Amino acid sequence: MSILHNNNIKLLVSDMAGTIINEKGLIYTAMKNTLSSMGFCVSDADMKSWHGKDKIHVLSTHINAKYNIVSEKYNEPLIEEASMRLVDELDKVYFQDKNIELIDNNLLQFFDDLRSDGIKVALNTGYPHEFQNKIIHHFNLQNHIDAWVSSTQVFRGRPHPYMIQRLIEDCEIPSPKNVAKIGDTVNDILEGKNAGCVLNIGVMTGADTRDELLEHTDFVINKITDLGTVWQF
Repeated sequence: MSILHNNNIKLLVSDMAGTIINEKGLIYTAMKNTLSSMGFCVSDADMKSWHGKDKIHVLSTHINAKYNIVSEKYNEPLIEEASMRLVDELDKVYFQDKNIELIDNNLLQFFDDLRSDGIKVALNTGYPHEFQNKIIHHFNLQNHIDAWVSSTQVFRGRPHPYMIQRLIEDCEIPSPKNVAKIGDTVNDILEGKNAGCVLNIGVMTGADTRDELLEHTDFVINKITDLGTVWQF
């Protein structure tokens, strides 16, 4: 299929929130509300730096910075409380009617077409694994993809390459040179580059701007399903 076949892509690794799911920035609002409810101030610059990162790691880093603590273990009780509050906050708002939706009504068919053409589809996210599973089953995605992983299941989340490396192994892909990464944040793109993916693609449906993405990516498209019409960059 188009540019993916032209580059011998065998696996497309896609971010979730902002790339295949329109969640209207709920995650960043929920993280801010979680920290604010515990007495931690959050600036706009703080929220900008969170884009694409492991959500629990963001909470722990923010809490530790308050106390100038380098070791996450020192504040484990606070971090655990923040993690539970975040999941509770997301559960309250995420699955309410029309709060979230697939980025394109044709997304599931797009995934099916990729797989029919010999390209596996995998999802990764900075959400906790349990919450990722809720999202996947909410949209019946498990029947249209080959694998998924959360940053809470690997040593470090984005921009480190560990999630993609795990998906490459799970999907039995011979090399990262057969992998494309797509996402809506700079950290998505850096993750793909750090993993050695041959294509790293930005989309305009999420957190970061076209100019921000273009500084790091191979090319930028409006939304993930537009990949079907891109032949070169």
